[in-house]
Amino acid sequence: MSIFLACALTVLIEVPFLALFGYRRRDEIAVTFLSNVVTNLTLNLSLMLFLPYRIPVILAAEALVVLLEFGIYALAFGASGKLFLLTLAANVFSFCGGLLLARVF
Repeated sequence: MSIFLACALTVLIEVPFLALFGYRRRDEIAVTFLSNVVTNLTLNLSLMLFLPYRIPVILAAEALVVLLEFGIYALAFGASGKLFLLTLAANVFSFCGGLLLARVF
């Protein structure tokens, strides 16, 4: 899967997911969209260029993405346990969606 397809998939899953749970104002959608584009492209480029493509590395990198996105969201929206769990769940869904698409194609 190309990094741009992976990024699009992430945005198409995570932005509506957070909107479904209340983060649907224009500024919230913009922050969610931009943070996902930046973290997804950075992660995938890092895996392509610098990091070994191994399961523990990928999982650690994905965990870092969750923390980074939550940090961005916390600054923009205010930190909460609910927001952390939503960030984690959105990333789990998009990661699993990417795995499913990779197996199909």
